[in-house]
Amino acid sequence: MQAHTLFAASAIVAALTLVLLMGQWIWVRRAGVRAIEKATRTRLFPAEESMVLGGARVDLGPLETFLIRADLSITPNRMLLLLTIVIAALAILFVTRGFVELAVTVFFLVIGAVVWWRVRFQRQRRIIHEELPGIIDSALRNMNAGRSLEHSLVVGFDESSPVFQPLVFRLRNAVESGREYTGLFDDFAKLYNTPALILVALALRTSSRFGSSIRPVLEQVAASLRSQQELRREFLAATAETRFTAATFAVLPPGLAAFMVLTNEQYSDILVNTETGHNLLITAGVLQLLGIAVIWRMIQGVGRA
Repeated sequence: MQAHTLFAASAIVAALTLVLLMGQWIWVRRAGVRAIEKATRTRLFPAEESMVLGGARVDLGPLETFLIRADLSITPNRMLLLLTIVIAALAILFVTRGFVELAVTVFFLVIGAVVWWRVRFQRQRRIIHEELPGIIDSALRNMNAGRSLEHSLVVGFDESSPVFQPLVFRLRNAVESGREYTGLFDDFAKLYNTPALILVALALRTSSRFGSSIRPVLEQVAASLRSQQELRREFLAATAETRFTAATFAVLPPGLAAFMVLTNEQYSDILVNTETGHNLLITAGVLQLLGIAVIWRMIQGVGRA
């Protein structure tokens, strides 16, 4: 029986390896075709493409957007390899342990991955909100020193954290080539859900269209952002106990369940090998998801939504 199980697991791993190789080959072929089509279109219709794009934009693919939001630097090939390894491990778990343990493992993996990605995304947003007033002040100082608005913005964002790199690279290229660059701030604001950058983009467009002074508007935006950050810090400090309680209630039930399963083999056998145990696991999973959803709605008002 053990030999048959190992043979089945080996066959699954071999099949997944073939799928990975085929997927990489298809990915490389399609990427090459897209690159050739884009280069040909740029050579044949440069003016039309510029008009359609409406200036410089932060144009990212779905996978690149997903990775940049959480500050994850991994290539698509490595991502595909990682997914293949995870699927192979889950397939081996299904062959050796059964469907119930596979479902429980997938549940905890998905919840852990979502929470991990969300924490990294919120950390990126927090960095943006904290550094944006200083970037605006740096741009204003450069303008007072005699530089133009465009070069002042480039210098101000050059001194910022790496989280602004997708914006800085395209902003510098747009300024050097003389293209419209205010759309970059709109796209970056949508990428990280930061309305403050939309205010900056509106101020820049208003100044360029009507010829008004940009300094008072940027000063008001910087002052508003600082006041918002101060209020947010005070609010988070006042609700720290509530947020800690909510996180404890979300993590404690699955932690206790995992501890009991690992320390008591009879208890885990009842859950895994009996119909009553299966019903208990399904009920516990549904209630846990409902509890996480309710707790998430409760803590949305403390600045983490």
